[in-house]
Amino acid sequence: MVCEVPEARPLGPDAEGQWVRRWGSAGWEREVDAWVGQRLGERGRRVVGAAVTYRARFWSVVRCYPTDEGLVWFKENNPGHRFEAGLVAAMAEVAPEYVVVPIAVNRERSWLLTDDQGATLTQVDVADQATRRTVVRAVARMQRALHGRVAAPPGVIELAPSAAGERVRAVAREWAALPSAHPLRIAPELLDRVEEAADVLDRRTASISDLVPLDLEVNDVYPANIFADRTTGVLRPRFFDFGNTLWAHPFVTLHGFLDSVAEWTRAPLSPKDHADLLTTYLTTWHLDADPAVLREDLEATRPLLHAHRLISWLRLIPYADPTELRTRARIPLTYLTAITQMWR
Repeated sequence: MVCEVPEARPLGPDAEGQWVRRWGSAGWEREVDAWVGQRLGERGRRVVGAAVTYRARFWSVVRCYPTDEGLVWFKENNPGHRFEAGLVAAMAEVAPEYVVVPIAVNRERSWLLTDDQGATLTQVDVADQATRRTVVRAVARMQRALHGRVAAPPGVIELAPSAAGERVRAVAREWAALPSAHPLRIAPELLDRVEEAADVLDRRTASISDLVPLDLEVNDVYPANIFADRTTGVLRPRFFDFGNTLWAHPFVTLHGFLDSVAEWTRAPLSPKDHADLLTTYLTTWHLDADPAVLREDLEATRPLLHAHRLISWLRLIPYADPTELRTRARIPLTYLTAITQMWR
């Protein structure tokens, strides 16, 4: 089988940081190549060409290998997201039709090896309401299949809706007290806006019922993280990239996807399309509960979106060196600022 290995993506601004330099070293590549070769050999497969480190950022590295049975992909996470490999393995045991099924994992080192799954969603897909509806159904079915059946591995942060406001306040106060030269230092004006937003978050989340318990909130259902399997003639979404997962209200996952649709299409969803996707989501969940209350819960979880993204990112900070903090601080600061704009 002829395998075309994709061209490596350019390095980012954190290229001189400790993690990208480590993942670009000859010693690391030899160690990983040996592990991949051994795991494939155990399955009667072999590498048939040069591997390529496709993408390296300080939060993870992805390397691909041509084999005699098609491309395979290797991923290692920053220790802040070390849980992902084991989580993917557990999710695949329960819902293999919706998530990537690993060839091999090393939980301690957060090494994950999977087969290539083809193309991800395109801009055209994201702009199509029927396709969006298919994805939303698949998200709900995946969550329904996983609900209560996969435990949170160590490292997955728990964040109840009622606790989100206080967590956001704590982060903002900590960052406001940092030395003036620190990349995460925020101005007093932003701290004031965050405090106000956290108060609103407290009020909005207070109405959320306990009909849906906390569970996996995969926190990154983004078009580029959704494989578009059309081998049967119809779209069958398959999800990957679970390093941002929280143990939180699972409804927030839907809002993350809808937010990404607006980002990719550069326009908000129409009220009609938005309402249709919310209805599709709740109907697919098949929850035996008051539909009106569930709809209210779904609407009330939307303000948690950026809080979840912020809290998830905090796991990376202890493992970032000065270069990585300086070059990537914009990401968590953007999430913090977005929290203050949810009601504007």
